[in-house]
Amino acid sequence: MSLNDFWSDRPSAYLGITVPGFPNLFMMYGPSTHLNHGGSLIFHSECQMRYISRCLDELASSGATSMEPKPELYEAYHDKHQALIKQMVWSHPSITHTHFRNEAGEIHTVSPFRLVDYWAWTRDVNVDDYVLS
Repeated sequence: MSLNDFWSDRPSAYLGITVPGFPNLFMMYGPSTHLNHGGSLIFHSECQMRYISRCLDELASSGATSMEPKPELYEAYHDKHQALIKQMVWSHPSITHTHFRNEAGEIHTVSPFRLVDYWAWTRDVNVDDYVLS
């Protein structure tokens, strides 16, 4: 299955970086990571790169050859994103001309998270969040 088929009209990635069913796929600036409310894109990218580097270090040190997020973690992250984005201006009912909503009304482009929180989440890799094989 292609990533396009998997996502269909609902692009999502755990931390905007990894997707279940796509081992060793590590994205920069993936779904729901656009900082539309402040913060540094450079710092955000550095957080992602550090996280990806630590994932690769984990693969190398563990002897595993592949790594992908657990599906339940991926879904929980998506749900958390959607719950918070509904509280943001981009979800206001008066905004009807948007290009960033899918047909279900979900927004998958911008991040509702504070950059300091994203930094904390990407500071270290929790191996228990992943399937290594």
